[in-house]
Amino acid sequence: MLKALRFEILRDIKASCLATIALAEQPVRVATLIDEKAFLADQFLVHNKTVFLEDRTHDWEWRDGLFRYYTRVAERADVLIIYELEEVTPAARFCPQTGGPLVAVSK
Repeated sequence: MLKALRFEILRDIKASCLATIALAEQPVRVATLIDEKAFLADQFLVHNKTVFLEDRTHDWEWRDGLFRYYTRVAERADVLIIYELEEVTPAARFCPQTGGPLVAVSK
């Protein structure tokens, strides 16, 4: 699972390949926010739940300090610009063999 470590949120951005926004740093990922409250709780990028992960070239581009956002998901949206990520392995909650819930063992 991906976790955003350093990011900013651009508000009410129009999806258009003609509009540009100056960003001094190149994003490593871009996502359209779906559930901002859930995202901000842990900064996990859960596709189609907290965010819609956008594809570079198809949905966004950054070149020479200028960012373009032209998603097909929305006409206007709050856009998550991610500058630093980490791969996180969440703790298992279910047994992979039985599907039953795992119970924490107390010492």
